[in-house]
Amino acid sequence: MNELIEQEKQKKINMLVLIELVVLLLLPLPFLKLNLLYVITALIIMLSSRFLRREKWSEYGFKAIKWKMLFLAIAIGLVYGFVDNYFIEQLITKLTGAQPDLSTYANVKGNVGHLIAMLGIGWVIGGFFEEWFFRGYLFNRMQGVIHDPVIFRYTAIIITSIVFAFAHTYQGIGGIVDTGLFAVVMGLLYFALGRNVWYLMIIHGMYDTVGIVRLFLGN
Repeated sequence: MNELIEQEKQKKINMLVLIELVVLLLLPLPFLKLNLLYVITALIIMLSSRFLRREKWSEYGFKAIKWKMLFLAIAIGLVYGFVDNYFIEQLITKLTGAQPDLSTYANVKGNVGHLIAMLGIGWVIGGFFEEWFFRGYLFNRMQGVIHDPVIFRYTAIIITSIVFAFAHTYQGIGGIVDTGLFAVVMGLLYFALGRNVWYLMIIHGMYDTVGIVRLFLGN
């Protein structure tokens, strides 16, 4: 009897997790046109869910940092930033016939004030929020409903990468492909670096820094 009650309880929990996942995965998509409101809504849902479940921050990948790994993360972010900006982007442009549309950030060119503002946004929204949201939090929730470790790993990477890519539709088809590839790489690094989201935040922040400085210089 108790076993049946526990099974029913678990089914209800799984259903709630699925609903939460669907809502969170829909929030970044462009057809809702939420922009900054998506970030605020996602934060409210994530923080409320964590509070109600009494989960530890380490369950989302906020683990102890090792200095050697920290420097490795910085190096990965810088190297991938340069490779993506000066090689991968050009390759994607040739394959798709469309260069990523970064006209939204045109005012950064030669403007120190806008450069500083964009670096702040890149680190806070790109580095901190997106890595906690797409990798730390969503991966955690998906693991709660996908129990096979191999299926979970690739399903989580594929689904979050697709959503991440289409959240950048304002950059055109070139930007969608480029950001989708970036999300796949970050998903793989999440597992390769011990599921420590701090390292991903550093990598993402350094990657964005390279791109933003490039915009500032007009290259």
